[in-house]
Amino acid sequence: MSFSDLLPIFFIIITIIGAAVQIRYNWRRMTMAQGAEIFLTWSFVVIIGIGGIWGFIGHTLFADQVAESIGWPAGNPFQQEVALANLSMGILGLLSAKITGSFRIATLISYGIFMVGAGIGHVWQIIEAHNMAINNAGPILWIDLIMPGILIGLYVLTLYLKQKEERPSLSW
Repeated sequence: MSFSDLLPIFFIIITIIGAAVQIRYNWRRMTMAQGAEIFLTWSFVVIIGIGGIWGFIGHTLFADQVAESIGWPAGNPFQQEVALANLSMGILGLLSAKITGSFRIATLISYGIFMVGAGIGHVWQIIEAHNMAINNAGPILWIDLIMPGILIGLYVLTLYLKQKEERPSLSW
């Protein structure tokens, strides 16, 4: 397993550390909603944004190596389509740092569909082709299937905490 195989995990770690440092720096004057917003913004920027752009770079500039790590043949024409899907996710993630509301919801929907769809594709390849390549059956499989739910949960938690701060009498 190489460093590049672990990059999705690295992006998660960077998100957690970056958000924790930012929260720690502002701890005394921060609400729980602001802390959740910091984690959410870091997630959009690093996990979806930088992760998506890195996926684009990998599927474009290192296409043969990435194909091999997934268990695909080199020169697979779907590489470019996956690269462009990753680029669109990356751009949406970066823009979500500043554009909130419905834009973030749309970004999460798009990200969730793409990632869970990719995860299902990995499972299908494991079952049908016995493809146990590191970037088919390794950490990326679990990240593809679980991360959308985590980010949607973080988004909902952030909305709940903001609403609770604005209207303390609100109870769910």
